[in-house]
Amino acid sequence: MKKLSIALCSAFLCGVCSWATDIAFQVVQHNDVIDTVCEQTLVIEDQILDYFFNFGDIVTNEPAVAIVPEDAENLWRTAYAFAVTGGADYFVELRLFYSGKASRDPAHISLNDLERVQWTIADVKTGKKIAEAKAKVRKPASGKTDASGVKEFAASIADAMRKAIRKNIDKKSKR
Repeated sequence: MKKLSIALCSAFLCGVCSWATDIAFQVVQHNDVIDTVCEQTLVIEDQILDYFFNFGDIVTNEPAVAIVPEDAENLWRTAYAFAVTGGADYFVELRLFYSGKASRDPAHISLNDLERVQWTIADVKTGKKIAEAKAKVRKPASGKTDASGVKEFAASIADAMRKAIRKNIDKKSKR
């Protein structure tokens, strides 16, 4: 009985690992007011990683960073290289742009400080960008702008990202 349980468990784990998509993330904060990663950025990052993980995907991430625009291209290349060496299927870079009027308190969490988001998804195996999006930040359906609104907003971003990845996977499987 014990051998059968081990065999079934092993088969299940192998099946899950072959079904899961391996996604590497990088969250980049653009903010003229503070040069440290704010709590809101970390909440968004956590929510997005949890979203993909809860769908059974394998998620890894480079630590969120606060940068100036001049460093953006170097950061993309470095984080993408980590995704390649880590064996990821996809690399996702999420850029969060905060207003110059944003709170100087890094622990402050409100959607009111976030002006726009951009994200890019690249297929690591081909090196091609498969999706890009830019959006102004709007209040989520609940109308909340506090921490729960930030989480709701992040989940909507993750949903759009996941749809783009699934679309690419479906396209590949039809070839």
